[in-house]
Amino acid sequence: MTAALPATIRAVRAGDLPVLWTLAVFPNIGATADPSVPFPLPGAAEPPAEFPDLADPVGNFAGLGGRLLVAEVDGEIAAMGGYQPARDRPGRAQVVRVRVHPALRRRALGRRLMTAIEADAVARGFREAWLDTATNQPEAMAFYEGLGYQQAGSEWRANWHWTLVYYRKDLPSGPV
Repeated sequence: MTAALPATIRAVRAGDLPVLWTLAVFPNIGATADPSVPFPLPGAAEPPAEFPDLADPVGNFAGLGGRLLVAEVDGEIAAMGGYQPARDRPGRAQVVRVRVHPALRRRALGRRLMTAIEADAVARGFREAWLDTATNQPEAMAFYEGLGYQQAGSEWRANWHWTLVYYRKDLPSGPV
């Protein structure tokens, strides 16, 4: 890993959305740190169909009791991630949409973002965090395990070429 980048982590704003939509669809499979990807990213014209929750982060995150955060580097969006309350499990935060710009990966942005997500969830009364990734993303699996997440199950389907892996982590019972 190269030197950590100075970044500001904050709640998403409406003006961030076009860049988040671009960031959401970058490949996250395999060794994806790619310094050739331009920074800052151009904004997309519309939200990606595969991530409809990003069309309305106020309604789909904050309005449900969660939050979508971004990390800025030099005033530009460099990473994003958020959490939503689990529908069937009070006290559980479901971590979703964690992405780091390909040219800025392996610079501690993901770690700082996850720390902020967890701290925000604790401040809102969540006691555990859950997330999923897949076996075709070994770097993501190692990243989450390095943050203290433990495998809590898996799922495989005949039409998948990978296995979905569920992770959980107990959150502290007070402000982080």
